[in-house]
Amino acid sequence: MDYAVVDPEGLEPEDDRPCDCRQLSEPAGLEQLAVNFFRAEPGEQIPLAYHYHEIQEEAFVVQSGVLHVETPEGEFTVPAGATFAAQPGAPHRAYNPDDAETAVEVIALGAPAVDGDAVQYDPTEDGR
Repeated sequence: MDYAVVDPEGLEPEDDRPCDCRQLSEPAGLEQLAVNFFRAEPGEQIPLAYHYHEIQEEAFVVQSGVLHVETPEGEFTVPAGATFAAQPGAPHRAYNPDDAETAVEVIALGAPAVDGDAVQYDPTEDGR
């Protein structure tokens, strides 16, 4: 049996993200599940773009603060302790609004763990 304890604070943040992102999957030895820790200050978004996944299910578990998620169906407000989930094909953009009082910390889970599955979504062009 294999086990791992991974502290996000001990990992280097990703350079190409609009907020603090620490990838936990590889240090934990996970191959089928993508796990990331995000800390978004007021005005920062979590994903690289408004997007959807072709086959991956995605969930954001809010650890602290309040996460806002834009979707074609409206905006969701996700408080600490709650989870926002998006099925494959469901466009979303998670962010911390400019007027937020604190940072938001989120654990993001995606399965299956696949590269190149995210598709950029433009609500003005895609008409969903």
